[in-house]
This record gives sequence, structure tokens and C-alpha cells, in this order.
Amino acid sequence: MARRPPSPTRRGVSELRRPRVRRALPAVTDRGRHRWRTVGWTVVAVGGLVLYLRTVGVDAVAAALGRLTPTDAAVLVGLGWVPILLWGGSLHLVLRRLDAPTTLSASIGLFAASSFLNNVTPFGQAGGDPVSGALVARVEGVPFERGFAAIVSVGAANAVAVVALGVVGVGVLVGTAAVDDALLVAVGAGTVAAAVLGVVAVVAWWRRERVVDRIGGALGGVLYRVGRPIPGVESPAPDAVVARGRGFVAALERVGDSRRRLAIVLALGVAGHLAVATTLWLSLAVLNAPVSLARVLVVVPVARLAGASPTPGGTASAEALLTGLLVAVGGVETPVAAAAALLYRAAAFWIPTLGGGVVTALLVVTSGETYDSRR
Repeated sequence: MARRPPSPTRRGVSELRRPRVRRALPAVTDRGRHRWRTVGWTVVAVGGLVLYLRTVGVDAVAAALGRLTPTDAAVLVGLGWVPILLWGGSLHLVLRRLDAPTTLSASIGLFAASSFLNNVTPFGQAGGDPVSGALVARVEGVPFERGFAAIVSVGAANAVAVVALGVVGVGVLVGTAAVDDALLVAVGAGTVAAAVLGVVAVVAWWRRERVVDRIGGALGGVLYRVGRPIPGVESPAPDAVVARGRGFVAALERVGDSRRRLAIVLALGVAGHLAVATTLWLSLAVLNAPVSLARVLVVVPVARLAGASPTPGGTASAEALLTGLLVAVGGVETPVAAAAALLYRAAAFWIPTLGGGVVTALLVVTSGETYDSRR
């Protein structure tokens, strides 16, 4: 009599479960490392901010902030949300050009979430834009490279806008002979940074196909070699990485081939940065330290350089750099400049960041349900 083969039920279940646990381990480990890295830089940012305040003088800064009235605070908070609305409109135009089924309100929410991610991720936009692109792709149901291209396009338009406003500010000051050594230093630093980044961007765009092939191939090779020994991790092939890079470039080309739409996106970028500059200008005015709007237009682009620091949102480095610029370029006393920097950062960055965090959480939850229904 032939023997019955053993029942595969229990053994099959155990064999099916083991690989799933194995596959989850690398992802969990990566997320844990990322969280600890973010926590570490957040601690550094808080410590730097405390050191910055103690250096300037906590009592003097508090005394300067005591001049703020509730009405002034409400106006500044409301003004701080204006750029989010305008740049959300820019994102809406770009996403519609990329055939994403979005609405204006959804685009504004996505931009608020993107601002949150940029402000809590080390190295600012460089660290936050890929995550923002992934969120856009998940919410709108488009490929990652298309969502990433939308975020990068809006960021590039905003960078051009803020530099253009800085040039206008310098032109106004030169026309009124209100140029001093400190202003020349600030303008020189901003000009060098903008020129270097601009040249790199233009050269990379001219040779975009070669750049994508070389960088994509090299990155794909590294990912394949690193991921291959890890159990349960399926590393992308170099050809797949190059294909995604080409899709990203194709999406950027689609955004740029409509001059009218691109002009509107740039105009919204300029309007948003005018609102940002107005927030700083009003922050100084309500503390009885008026500075001309032209000088503020020069300060804002240079202060953006702090966003490249490893602390989330450039915290501590942004406040310190902004204080130094207001003292050197605006002639403001150090405690008042520090108070204005804190007030401006709270209205234009911290409060919108908190709101963007709430929006991000809602988008992750709702997009998860939509994503599951699509599968």
C-alpha cells in the first residue's frame, strides 16, 4: 500500500511566512535608521537654536518680541500661508500638464505636504523633493518620475523667481545710490551661488541624455550590487534606473514646452516670494525696525542658502544667517534682528510646516486606501 505524502498545510504556511519576515527586515531597518538620523539632526537644530538665542541674549530678544500685538501676529500668520496657496496653484498647472487627475485644492494640499517634508528632512529640498515626488505619485496615481518632475519644476521656477526679485532689489538700491560694503558682500555671495548653480543646471540640461545614461547606469549598478546580497530585496537593474531617469527628463520637457503655462508658473513663483519678502518686511516693521523692501528683497535669496544645511528646514543656521544679514544689510540691532528672524520664520515656515504635517498625515492615510483599491 502506497504511503500518503505528508500534508503540506503547516509546513507550507511556515515556508510562506519566513520569506515575508525576511523581506520586511531591510525596509524596517532602513526606516529606523532614517528616523534616528532625522531625530539626531533635529536635536542638533534645537541645540543650535538655543545656543543662538543665548549668544544674542534671550532677555533682549524677548523684550523685542514684546512689541508684537495680537493683530500683528494674526496678519503675519495669514500672510505666511499666501505663498503656499500661490505655489500650490503652480503645482496644479504643472500636474495638469503631466496629465495628472488633480484638482486645485488637492494640489495646494500636496504643496503644503511638500513644504512640510522639505522642512523636516535634512538638506532641505535636496532631501525632501524625492519624498514629495513619491507622495505626489501615490496620491495622483502617476509614475514616480512624473510626480518628482512636477515637484522639481515648481522648485526650479521658484528659485528663478527669488533670484529675479533679488536682482530687482539690487537694481533699486544701485539706482538710489544706497549701496554699502555689507550689501556688496551679500550680493556677491548670492551672485556666486546663483551663478554656480545656474551654470551646473544649464550644462546638465544641455547634456541631459548623457547625464541620465551615465548617472542612472552608475546608480543602478550601485543599487544592484548593494541590494543583491540582502535576502528578499529585489534591486532594480541599471537599465530600469536609466529608463526612469529618461521618464523624468521627458516629464520636464513636457512642462517646458508650454510657454504660456510656464510664464504663469513663474509669475506665481514671483508673487509667492513677494509675499515671503513682505512677511519679513512686516516682521521688522511691527518691531519698530523698518527696513526698505529693496533691501529685504536682497536678503531673502541669500538667506535661502541656509536651506542646504543638514538640520531640518535649516533650523538654527537659517535664523543665524538671517540675523547676520539683517544686521549687516538692514542696519538693524542684533536683538531686534534676531527677534524679527524668529517672527518671520514662525509665520512663513514653522506654522505652515505644522499645517503641512497635518495635511501629509491625511494624504498618507487617504492615498493608502485609494492605492489599495487600485491594486
